[in-house]
Amino acid sequence: MSPAATLPAETSASVRGACPHDCPDTCSLLTTVTGGVAVKVQGNPDHPHTGGVLCTKVSRYTERTYHPERLQQPLKRSGPK
Repeated sequence: MSPAATLPAETSASVRGACPHDCPDTCSLLTTVTGGVAVKVQGNPDHPHTGGVLCTKVSRYTERTYHPERLQQPLKRSGPK
């Protein structure tokens, strides 16, 4: 468990991380966490290759992660393939 996950709801922290995508940029991320919930993902301006710029997929991680229509479990096929 990350230290930010144990913070009180009113406390924010910036957590450093790396992009999970397998692309050549290997972006460095700064994630703002409030009360154990990621509220903002941004590029690390100190990263030598990207200078803090993120691709569209990664910059919208929080929107996709907490979207109400996000699948929470695998779907089961019904019928033949």
